[in-house]
Amino acid sequence: MLKRPCSLRFAAVTAFLSIMALLFIVLGIDAVSAGITLKALREFDEAVSIRSVRTASEILILEGVVLPGRSLSIDRLIVYWSGNPFSPKIDSLLAVGGTWKLPERDTDAIRRGETRECPPCRFNHIEIIHGDETTVVSGVFSGKAPGDSMVFLLDSEWGRGTGNILFGHEYDSLHVEWFQFRRIPGELFTLPEMLHGFELEGNLNATLNNTLSASGVITEVNGNPAEILFSMNNTGGEPYVSLSTDISTLKEFLITQAGSMFGDIYIDFAPSGTVFFEFMDSDTIGVTVDSRLDSVRIYSTVLSDDTVNTIAGLRFQSTVCVSSWEVNIDSGSAVFGSVPVSFDITGRFKQHPRFEIRLWSECISGEDLIESIPDELLGRLTGLRLGGDASFDILFILDWEVPDSSDFQASVDVSGLRVLASPVAIGHLRQGGSCLMRDSRGRTRNIYLDTLKNPDFVPFDSLHPSLEGLLKCAEDATFRSHNGFCLYHIRNSIRANVERGRFVRGGSTISMQLARNLFLERKKTYARKLQEVFLTWRLETYLSKNRILEIYANIVELGPDVFGFQDAARYYFSADLKELSTRQAVFLVSILPGPALYHRFYVNNNVPDYWEAYLDRLISISANRGWINADSAIRAMGDSIVFIPCPEAL
Repeated sequence: MLKRPCSLRFAAVTAFLSIMALLFIVLGIDAVSAGITLKALREFDEAVSIRSVRTASEILILEGVVLPGRSLSIDRLIVYWSGNPFSPKIDSLLAVGGTWKLPERDTDAIRRGETRECPPCRFNHIEIIHGDETTVVSGVFSGKAPGDSMVFLLDSEWGRGTGNILFGHEYDSLHVEWFQFRRIPGELFTLPEMLHGFELEGNLNATLNNTLSASGVITEVNGNPAEILFSMNNTGGEPYVSLSTDISTLKEFLITQAGSMFGDIYIDFAPSGTVFFEFMDSDTIGVTVDSRLDSVRIYSTVLSDDTVNTIAGLRFQSTVCVSSWEVNIDSGSAVFGSVPVSFDITGRFKQHPRFEIRLWSECISGEDLIESIPDELLGRLTGLRLGGDASFDILFILDWEVPDSSDFQASVDVSGLRVLASPVAIGHLRQGGSCLMRDSRGRTRNIYLDTLKNPDFVPFDSLHPSLEGLLKCAEDATFRSHNGFCLYHIRNSIRANVERGRFVRGGSTISMQLARNLFLERKKTYARKLQEVFLTWRLETYLSKNRILEIYANIVELGPDVFGFQDAARYYFSADLKELSTRQAVFLVSILPGPALYHRFYVNNNVPDYWEAYLDRLISISANRGWINADSAIRAMGDSIVFIPCPEAL
């Protein structure tokens, strides 16, 4: 907040020089003797003391001048005079070394002093002390009449600067040719908390009257080149500060921040546009961004196997509350390639972080959509062509204080979207087809998806009677009712991940798992997730729920080189799938999330008690929901797992 602009250090320097001028106009009358000089000084300050006085031709040298009543001391003061010694004319002054402690009272009276005339003065290493701050001042003072000026050099613990003050009839103006601030001096103005801690270098112009109005350019921030325009004033009674810059000057800063936020990532781009900060009050900042990112290159192992190349744009207005870091963005817009997306964001970063993010687009052209997705993200879908249009409206609520209040809502309309060409065929899977499966150890097997080419393939009608119910309980409760994607699963996974502070649970349905198993590699990336979403939509469009479950049950990994439940039944229990007890079936379902990890139960020939309890819970829930036969559930609850290795597996 702006404080007492008339007590600025530059004004203080002029006040000091005005006092000095008064002093030597008096001194000049009797400069010929130390006694007369001391007498004159006592009229200015009764407690004055001078260590020594020397005279030379048209020069008077005073050593150790101390005026305690004025809180002023000067190490050496040289007066250059001319004319009659009994009525001398002061030509100029030179002050070398000294200190002046600024008075606590308002210095307006000093600045409005009746004595406007003052001889030119040079001063070197004068310490001005105000509170806990000390500023060393050097420069040249040409006088105090309108049109006169003072050139100065400042050096303080808060920074350094060079410039000049021009004295005018109505107001004084300040031009700082160069400044380097480690912090802003307290009596000048106080910046918002978020700007503290920066080292700034630049220049400014200002007017000094009963108010302060300044503008300039910051050319360096913490040693990094910058070009930030700023303005500040208190003409309306409240402090106002604004900063603006071309985003291209912030490229290195933005790249560094992206690296710190996203971890192990390489990113490069050519930014353009502007960003504007308006400090609306002591705790609120307005931020306006209008930017474009060209030639974006991103490499991250969690994004894609290849470097992603794209372009993007971003435009929004927001307000930020500094004390709580509460952010509000209303009707922002982003463009990814040619796809426009609108967004609203409200949230807070400090204390108990919480965000509410809404993303929507009322109409996305299928052609624009596919052309805007980089080939590096499309992977196997490179060459895909879409027609028609789609729309979506998605809401995320992330609450780290109350994870259960986190939420996910989505309204997606792809009814108008058409696939014109696809590099991945789906239709042949209705009756047959095949897939190449790879287990966690890298072993592969080509599996035919019909009984004609694969005698071990188990049709839907021949699956274990409890299998679908147990799968629904453990993997996908709404399998029969969703269209491939389940908001319930996504919502629960978000809540679990927010509560744990890391990714611990996905939201995949059985259809999504099947899409991964049929067409995609095992490595987890966002590119794979994008491809998975499209392929899941296609599977749900072409295949019945029975066929989806049938294929899934015959290919899913359940052990080393063990694919499908029929294969697993023989491997773990030396039986066909239909012959398994309900407890044996639920064990196979339970190891789906990590067959390589849970294979240790089989290796150790022991299922721990906590896992047996987990099996009981799955059975109980399935029975209560009517997904499995109640009698078989009762028998399964009193059972336990005993492995019967297949002789071929030994």
